Amino acid sequence: MPPQIQQQILRMQQLQQSLELLISQRTQLELQLRETEHALKELENVQSGEAVYKIVGPLLVKADPNKVKEELEDLKVSIDTRIKTLKRQEERSRKQLEEMRAKVQAALQGGGATAG
Repeated sequence: MPPQIQQQILRMQQLQQSLELLISQRTQLELQLRETEHALKELENVQSGEAVYKIVGPLLVKADPNKVKEELEDLKVSIDTRIKTLKRQEERSRKQLEEMRAKVQAALQGGGATAG
């Protein structure tokens, strides 16, 4: 196998690993987003004057429900933005990987035809 094709295959493997990492990161963020949305939904059930607690490091501290809601809404927007960014990166990586796959296959088939 020509060195150029070997390099392309190596690059494809690296790109595949990168794509898997992007997918993993997106999956983790989607889980975080669901947890944040669930917390916001629970905050809607809090009665006026009722205590709300949040985790700060290893501590559970009393917090203002409105402030917690605001923080969660900001977090939700941030997570959503990061998910969209990762999806775009995923799409680019998939497209690049498919193009490289097609080139390598064409090179291998072309090389096989000339060698045979």
